Amino acid sequence: MNVLRLLREPRWVRGLTLALLVALVCCVLGRWQWHRRQERLAANAPLTQNYHADAVDLAEVLPRGAELDEDRVWTPVRVEGTYDDDATVLVRNRPRDETAGYDVLVPLVLADGTALLVDRGWVPAGGSSERPDAVPAAPEGQVTVTARLRRWEADRRGTAPKGQIASIARDAVTAAVAASSPGLAPELRDGYAVLAAEDPSPASAPALAVEPAVDEGPHLAYTVQWFGFALTALVVWVVAGRRELEARRQEEAGDHAGDPAGDAIPAGSPGPEPAVTPGPVPDPPSAVRPARGRSRRAARSGVDEAAEDAEMDAVDHRS
Repeated sequence: MNVLRLLREPRWVRGLTLALLVALVCCVLGRWQWHRRQERLAANAPLTQNYHADAVDLAEVLPRGAELDEDRVWTPVRVEGTYDDDATVLVRNRPRDETAGYDVLVPLVLADGTALLVDRGWVPAGGSSERPDAVPAAPEGQVTVTARLRRWEADRRGTAPKGQIASIARDAVTAAVAASSPGLAPELRDGYAVLAAEDPSPASAPALAVEPAVDEGPHLAYTVQWFGFALTALVVWVVAGRRELEARRQEEAGDHAGDPAGDAIPAGSPGPEPAVTPGPVPDPPSAVRPARGRSRRAARSGVDEAAEDAEMDAVDHRS
């Protein structure tokens, strides 16, 4: 018996409709998680492809006046210039290993008069909540810097002391740098660079940034989970249908075998009554007794008649 026979019954049609609806919703959620994973992989691609590449000249990746392409993020560049230590900017709320701290940003002035903002590293917060206890100075004079390019961060509005910003956003950086070097801020190159090495190396420097972890997130597991739920909804309906059909088969088989099985004597029940041999059937007592009654009445009737005749004869003789 095919499970599709159940589609003739409204109850099973409603069950299949519900299973298909659940499967459809789960498939939509599964596709959504799959696309989220693709977006995460696309975001991670520049990191995995560029982070350990060989350093190239800045002009090759980020010419003057150009914007940094997304696929060139994390590209190591090699550039020469002079730090403008007076225009140092601190980025607040940059914890590392559960320790509060700051990122140290210093513009590197290039030979063409533009400047590349360099994130020189991290310093821990001091006893004061306003600023770190000490910020290592940038090297003086001509410096060769190797750094990895990054795009601007989203602008996070908030109050901060002078010389500090909440995020490495274009407007926030431009305003902070302009406060100390008015002529330099309009000439900033697009984005900023995370320091990897500088020559000559200073005696004291902020802690260099660590390589970010490549994290795809849980989207692949969620994708498999949602598609698994979709398949489960359909399997549940099929299994329930097969069990229903099997129960009906057993019931039909019991009905077909019911007549032969009905002649059998169940255990513990009394056996059949013994058969009676046919023979002459005696008259019932009621039929015999009336016959004897009639003969007795007939005898009594004869005696009475004889007595009456004798009495009549006696009367005649007397007369």
